[in-house]
Amino acid sequence: MIMIRLIWTVAALIATVSLIVISQAPPWDADVEAGGHSATRAFAAPWVAPGGEMEVTITAGGYGALGRVIETLPEGFGYARSTLPASAVKVEGDTLKFTLLGEERFAYTVRAPAVEGQYSFSGALLDANAAREEVGGDTLLRVGSEPTATPTPGPAATSTAAPTATHTPEPSATHTPEPTTTHTPQPTATHTPTATATPTPEPTATPTPEPSPTPEPTATPTPEPTATPTPEPSATPAPLPIPTPVTTGGTSGGAPGALWVIGALFGLGALLIVAIAAYARSRR
Repeated sequence: MIMIRLIWTVAALIATVSLIVISQAPPWDADVEAGGHSATRAFAAPWVAPGGEMEVTITAGGYGALGRVIETLPEGFGYARSTLPASAVKVEGDTLKFTLLGEERFAYTVRAPAVEGQYSFSGALLDANAAREEVGGDTLLRVGSEPTATPTPGPAATSTAAPTATHTPEPSATHTPEPTTTHTPQPTATHTPTATATPTPEPTATPTPEPSPTPEPTATPTPEPTATPTPEPSATPAPLPIPTPVTTGGTSGGAPGALWVIGALFGLGALLIVAIAAYARSRR
């Protein structure tokens, strides 16, 4: 009876310590302060044909001996394969979970949907302490035909009309008439009984007309050349990215340190049980 009680006591102690250690360990999806780890994503090309395959490369580092990359695929994309072993990949709908044991780079392949458009990828890297860091690098992938380069029109050359020379008329000379001399008749002597003095008429002065003033030439304004504005080349707006909410997977196992502690406690319990059994036999 004493031995049975000791066994139950050791088992209860091991279970209590295990629960304490597990409760203190943060889950994989907990928000823990980042520990210097990072990851980036790179597409093999910026576009993929509808229904075609695209290889995505993940580069990760600083996560310790154990890490996990959680990738969220856009709607319509499907998982095809990965360079990691099948045991290290878990597919849950549009969420892919990759377990890393020191790998610094791996790749996975997805199949594109038949609907053309711009799609957004997202993901996170969790280190050995379950600290979360978003995956950087490429996020937008275009599904459709290969884009063609659109030529940018250059500014059109506008010809500037040369100013037209306006003929300025020369002032014309006005003829001034010469004054006309009027012949004054000589007085005729008339024989009369009485000499009558006939008054000699004074010559009449004919007024000389003043010369007409010459009109000043009128200056015709020369039109200034009109500058035609050169149209600026219009910039083609780039389509805005469509944000996709980041979804995280469910909670998986605790930290590796917790498993080590549990194993050590179970080993200690087993040694105690063997020691108690040996002591009981010696007492018999």
